[in-house]
Amino acid sequence: MAYYPLTETIVDSKILDEEKRNARQIGVIRLGKDNFVFRAGLKNYYIPYADIKNCFRRVMNVPAKMCCGNGNFRVENLVIGDGEKELAVIQLPGERAAIELMKDLKERCPDTDFNVPAK
Repeated sequence: MAYYPLTETIVDSKILDEEKRNARQIGVIRLGKDNFVFRAGLKNYYIPYADIKNCFRRVMNVPAKMCCGNGNFRVENLVIGDGEKELAVIQLPGERAAIELMKDLKERCPDTDFNVPAK
């Protein structure tokens, strides 16, 4: 299977296959031992945990018109950055999954900033 790096760090695909097999899965995300792997469309992308400099949740309200009135859907996204730019914005299955994912990422990436960067 082909894996596409989002940073300059290249990891062997055999290592990524092994990590993906043994990883914790949350939606399209796989949390491996040393790498963060996710699927977008038909491609698999990866980011080594050492390259993640900032990470945060972005919650978007999407307006919806329904038969019985108007409402909003909350869409949870995980944003991963390298300190200068956003590397990936990944849609999550829900709020509970987002909270569990952030807790797990804080254990795997202790040097990462988990606050929204100032503009």
